Amino acid sequence: MNHRFLRSVFVVSALFLAAGCDKKSGPVVAQVGSTPITLEEVQKRLRDTPPAYQHYVGTAEGRKQYLQLIVREKTVLTKARQDGMDNDPSYKKAVAGFKERQTQQLEDYKNTLMVESYLQKLRGKDLAVTDAEVQAYYDAHRAPYDHPQEISAAHILVNTLEEAQQVLSRLKAGEPFEKIARDVSRDPASAAQGGRLAPFRHGTLVPEFEQAAFALKKGQVSAVVQTQFGFHIIKKIGQADLPPRPYADFKEDIRRQLERSKFDQWVMKQETELGVKIDEPTAALLSLPPAGQAGNPAGEPAQETPKQ
Repeated sequence: MNHRFLRSVFVVSALFLAAGCDKKSGPVVAQVGSTPITLEEVQKRLRDTPPAYQHYVGTAEGRKQYLQLIVREKTVLTKARQDGMDNDPSYKKAVAGFKERQTQQLEDYKNTLMVESYLQKLRGKDLAVTDAEVQAYYDAHRAPYDHPQEISAAHILVNTLEEAQQVLSRLKAGEPFEKIARDVSRDPASAAQGGRLAPFRHGTLVPEFEQAAFALKKGQVSAVVQTQFGFHIIKKIGQADLPPRPYADFKEDIRRQLERSKFDQWVMKQETELGVKIDEPTAALLSLPPAGQAGNPAGEPAQETPKQ
């Protein structure tokens, strides 16, 4: 085995000095001072070896050299403890920071799992959409399905009405839409493309955005459009007629659209019952990331249902 491999595995192993090393039961394959290295521990470390090295440690020679690496690691660890490294301020600070990050990650995971699990439960009950509801919606909104169209558009997303009005002023002064989008849009994906979005059809975007986009003529720019994600200025780039599709093709699209609507209504009801309040002056103090580094925007076609 070459020395580069030895160094790589030693570094990887050193990152996990505390992982899986407390259990001392079972046959002992090596001893470093008073510290035993058990067969079970070595077997576990072998299983956790990076895939690129699995072929080598699958050989007898590879396993022998890997054991020698573990012995070397334990030797360094033992001496570090004997020399009081566990009381070193920088070491203690790093360990404390790691524990804090781990605690936060666990809390984030628990919260995310609870939200996802509860949403799944809601989809089977409060947010459930029956076939009859889908059919009724289709019957009441036949035009976009009998004559489907696909829209090409660009948008500029900002956080406040004042910012949106400033965008309109710049457009009226003759600045290119694409330049302003790159300068100020809070949608990083489309901002890099001059505000341009992927083509979309009826029922794929949030209703306020979609309604405004479909109402525009080719090349026309909208007034300020507010959605739950912020304030948009929309430019219609083009519109294409699509061939009609059978009901079965978009039945599930309608179902997801109705689920989103039910979810929005459910959230509004819960916020009212819980007495949700936002302190606007304090909220105004929130710092913002630089333009082009915000999260996923409002204007992108909805991929998950219901949208949170």
